[in-house]
Amino acid sequence: MLRLVSDATAIMRSATGAHGSAGLRPGGAIVRGIARAPSLARSTVETFASTAGSGGWWSRSLLALVVAPSILFFLYAGLWQSNGYEVETRLTVRGAQEFRGAITDASSIMSRITGGGPGSKTTIQDAYIVLNYIKSDAILLDLGGAAYLEKYYSKSDIDYFSRLSQHQKIEKLLKYWLTRVMASVDTVSGIVTIKVEAFRPADATQIAQDIVRLSESLINHITERSRRDAVERAETEVTRSADRLAATRDKLTAFRDKSAIIDPAIRAKSVAELIAKLTVEKISIENSLATLEGTLRTDSPSQRIQRAKLGSIDDQIAKLNQSLTGSLNDNALSAQIAGYERLKLDEQFDELMYKIAQSAYQRAHQELERQQIYLVVVVPPSMPETATYPKVIASSLLLFAALFVFWSIGALIAASINDQMV
Repeated sequence: MLRLVSDATAIMRSATGAHGSAGLRPGGAIVRGIARAPSLARSTVETFASTAGSGGWWSRSLLALVVAPSILFFLYAGLWQSNGYEVETRLTVRGAQEFRGAITDASSIMSRITGGGPGSKTTIQDAYIVLNYIKSDAILLDLGGAAYLEKYYSKSDIDYFSRLSQHQKIEKLLKYWLTRVMASVDTVSGIVTIKVEAFRPADATQIAQDIVRLSESLINHITERSRRDAVERAETEVTRSADRLAATRDKLTAFRDKSAIIDPAIRAKSVAELIAKLTVEKISIENSLATLEGTLRTDSPSQRIQRAKLGSIDDQIAKLNQSLTGSLNDNALSAQIAGYERLKLDEQFDELMYKIAQSAYQRAHQELERQQIYLVVVVPPSMPETATYPKVIASSLLLFAALFVFWSIGALIAASINDQMV
C-alpha cells in the first residue's frame, strides 16, 4: 500500500508540476500523467482486489467518472459539435523613420538588425497596447457589443454548448470573446499574432479583418491625440510669449513717454559730443586770454567779453555733465540708460522666445499632418478551407486519459485511507 501511495504522489507531482507549476502547461502535465497510466492501472487493480473484493464499487465509479463522460464526449464531438474554423493574422506597429544619412557605425547597424535601436522599446510598447485592446471589452464596444457577437456566434445551426447565449452582459461577452480570439506578442520582433475561431470560414475571416481595422484605428487615434496635444501646447506657448512681448513693449513705450527720450544712449552720445565741442571752445578762449594777457588790460571790453563767454561755457558744461551722471538726479541719462537697456534686453529675450514658440508651433502642425505610427499587416487574414476542430478521436482519447489519471489518483488516495482505517 505504501508503494501505491508513493506512485500516486509521483503522479500528482507530475500532474501539478514537481518543478514549479508556474512554468508548466496543463497539457504537459496530462501527458506526463498518461505516461504513468499503465503502472498506475496495474497498481489500482491490485488495490481494488485487496480492498474491495469484487471491486464492484470501483468498477461503477470508473464507468461513471471516466468511461461514460468519454463516450458522451465522443458522441458529442462526432455527431453534434459544430465545425470550427480558425483564421490567423499577424501584424506589427512601425514608426515613420527618416534616414538622413548612410549607416556606417557598427553599433547602429547591429541595433537595427537585432531590433534593439531607440525605437524598439516604443514599438514593443505599441504592440502591447494593441494586444491589451484586443483582450479588453473596449474592442467589443467598438465592434458593436452583443449585437456583433450574436451575429456570428448565436446562430441556430451552432450546437448548444458552443453557442453564445443571447442578451448577455459585457462581462459574459468578454469571457466568451477570449475563448474565441487568442492574441500574443513576440517580444523580440514585436509581431502581434491573432487567432480567431468561428463556425463559418467567412465569419472567422470577417472578424479578423474587423480586429485589424479597429487596431489600426486605435493606433491612429493614440498618435493623433498626442500630436494634437503637442499643437495645443505649442499654441498656448505662442500666445503666452506674445503676451509677454507685448507687455515688455508697453513698458518700453511708457518709459519713452515719461522720459521724453526715444533712446537715452543716442541722447547721451549727442550730449557727450556737445560737451566735447564746448570743451574745445573753452580751451580756445583760455588760450586767447592767456595770449592777450600781456598786451591788453584785464578790464578791457574784449577781455570782459571773453571771460563772460568762458563762464557761460563752463556753466553749460557743468549742466551737461549733471544731466549725464548726476548722482542725485533721477533723470540723469546714466540712470535712464540703465533702465532702458534692461527693458531692451527683456524685449530681445521675449522676442526670441516668441520666435522659438512660433517655430515649435509650425513643427507641431507639420507633425500633426504627417502620420507617425503605422499598423503593418505582416500576414493578412485569409479564409480557411478546412475545419480546425472538432478533433474527435484525439480529443476523446485525451479526455479519457486525463479523467482516468485523476480518477486513479483519487481511487488510490481513497484506498490508502481505507487501508489505514482497517
